Amino acid sequence: MFDIPDEYAIHRSTNPAKFPLSHLKPSERKRFRSSLKELTLESVVTDDCIPSYVSDTNTVMAIQFFSAGVDSIRSSAFVCGVLQRMVKTPCIIHIRDERSERLSFALKRLNLQDTNSIVVTDEFLTHPVPRGVSGTDEHLIENYAGWNGVVNRTSLHSFYVEMMIKCYIITNRDVWSGMTDLLPSKVWYNTDDAIGMYGQVKHVVRLTDERSSSQTVGNSARLNHELKCSYGTLKEYLNEV
Repeated sequence: MFDIPDEYAIHRSTNPAKFPLSHLKPSERKRFRSSLKELTLESVVTDDCIPSYVSDTNTVMAIQFFSAGVDSIRSSAFVCGVLQRMVKTPCIIHIRDERSERLSFALKRLNLQDTNSIVVTDEFLTHPVPRGVSGTDEHLIENYAGWNGVVNRTSLHSFYVEMMIKCYIITNRDVWSGMTDLLPSKVWYNTDDAIGMYGQVKHVVRLTDERSSSQTVGNSARLNHELKCSYGTLKEYLNEV
């Protein structure tokens, strides 16, 4: 899906039963071990091809790509939530059951009280799609978030952020008619601007969800007004092409 070059392939499997899970409650440990059937580190992109990133709150020297098999795709949010907090580096988890598959992303920073641990500041899962079926989502990811589609290679941090936000946009492309037009924008060359745009996209998604469950005309009108303003903000990024 991401067309990571073969030179970064690892294909190293891990036994989920041997994971250190002392930080979880007994019921959570049991659920995790019964849900996760297999985990393989497929690829690792290191700073020999894209520069590492170091700041006061973050250090990114690699991006890891995992594949995970679970008992049911319904377990994916729980399993990926645990895995994303265990893996210190930015990673993408391709999680699947017998019928469906989806992707997990997370933004992380160093724990300021304990620099040996990380804090997840944002995470999301793409919508489940039929396993092994090539559809619009996969084509858009290949074209815009794959190895040859990511344009910002300033650092591994910028590379990962672009992949994550583009996949979020692709996942929620039906929320606004101009969503996919953001993918070729030049905003990606500035990571701070891309993160700012991501906040606006998430705001549109949240407002749209609220509107779908709104039960009063007045509240719907308010949400429509807020959405119109947010669409206007996002259209400014469309001009950066």
